[in-house]
Amino acid sequence: MAYAGRLTGDRQSAEDLVQDAWVLFEQCRTPEIAAPASYFKTIMRNLFQFSRKRTRLEGTHGTDFDSASASVADQAPSPEQVTNARRQMHRLLDVIDSMPPRQCAAIKMYYFDGLKLREIAAQLGLSVSFTQSLIAEGIELCSTIRETER
Repeated sequence: MAYAGRLTGDRQSAEDLVQDAWVLFEQCRTPEIAAPASYFKTIMRNLFQFSRKRTRLEGTHGTDFDSASASVADQAPSPEQVTNARRQMHRLLDVIDSMPPRQCAAIKMYYFDGLKLREIAAQLGLSVSFTQSLIAEGIELCSTIRETER
């Protein structure tokens, strides 16, 4: 901590530096380090220099982020956009639910459960290529409906 404090000039930054250096030190897969304390200090020094260089390049040192962020436009969607997106999502879910049972199940397993094609095919007792075509046809239908509702 003393070495990191001399580098950074304040305790909070020194603690952050030591933590970041420790993470890198722990990830080191070298079987035996001859001088671990020196190696750790080298990691801290390199991290500190990289951080200083990065701050200089980004030009963020001494910036008042509260005043800078006040002039940034809000990227949140409008209430109308949220309502339209929800309505469209409900419509797509209704379309998926109205598909044939195997197609509905395949789409839900793929997009909602995150299963792979071969896992879905095994659960439904289908070939991988047929499962893929079921999903593709269903998504094509959903895309068509989505385009018509715009």
